[in-house]
Amino acid sequence: MLNDFDKLVVYLDSATLKYMFMSYTRNRDYPVMKKLFSLLEEGYKTDTIVTPITFNHLIPYIDENTIDTEYLAMMAKIGQIQFHRRFTVRTLQLIRIINYFFEKKYSKPQWRDIYSSNPEDKYVAGFNQYRSISIQNVLKSYEREKNASRIFYFIENFKKGNKFEDIAGEYFEYIWEEFPDLITPYLPQNGSAEYNMKIFLEFDEINEIPEYHLMSNLISHLIETYGIGEIEAGSKDDLLLAAETAAAYMPYCHFYVTEVEIAEIINMTGINESYDVKVYDHNESSLYQLIEDLTFYIETLLAERKLKSHKSMFKKGKF
Repeated sequence: MLNDFDKLVVYLDSATLKYMFMSYTRNRDYPVMKKLFSLLEEGYKTDTIVTPITFNHLIPYIDENTIDTEYLAMMAKIGQIQFHRRFTVRTLQLIRIINYFFEKKYSKPQWRDIYSSNPEDKYVAGFNQYRSISIQNVLKSYEREKNASRIFYFIENFKKGNKFEDIAGEYFEYIWEEFPDLITPYLPQNGSAEYNMKIFLEFDEINEIPEYHLMSNLISHLIETYGIGEIEAGSKDDLLLAAETAAAYMPYCHFYVTEVEIAEIINMTGINESYDVKVYDHNESSLYQLIEDLTFYIETLLAERKLKSHKSMFKKGKF
């Protein structure tokens, strides 16, 4: 479980945010969106909920070298935080398992899972306070995300008849080959870095790294359901993107909204249970269920905080 955070993290997919924005700007009237937005806004005010944004969420709202300020204003009311790039999440998960494999002391909190450009600070908080939101950064990062996609890797291995659970070593090897400077500091000092990485990449349990674990399961189900021809033809690109996005971000959330087919695969297989996250699609009935579940968890979280506060005050001798 990676969502060990003192707030409830609620991820909404692009479709949900699109209709929420229509409701927010009063261009359309969606009661479920009004109710959900109100709940998220109040949760953000009371410090119980954060609703992260990603670069994928921003692309539709860029026009003539500006980002729709009203859209950013809406997001600021329910989160004002941003997930880092999917590639970054993948890299840090790899670094964590390398530390575990070589039994190196790993004292970083689980949530600190984002690589910093500052070499003196290898880990920073998992959320970014909109520092990267500029037209240039968004477009550049969006292109990098597409270039770093590993969807083609699974497709090629499927065509070769390889089992996804057996190819994790090759999957992560490209990070080592492209960015050895990120990985080397976390390898043992004895022996060459190349030798130690060779040993590590033969470690069977690397297929349990969350990003790979989720990605391989989701992509395999999509290929089995729609066939390789339809996948390669591009008609399911929206589902592939949703699968890749879920693989990176779902483990860091408590509530996750995604495409209908992806939600069905996740809930059908129960793969989300390993990460203690509830998954919904963006249909109205599912979003009402999200609202109901969120309301319950908010009340529980507030009650726990109140109890913790009373205990803390008692220890300080105030009663």
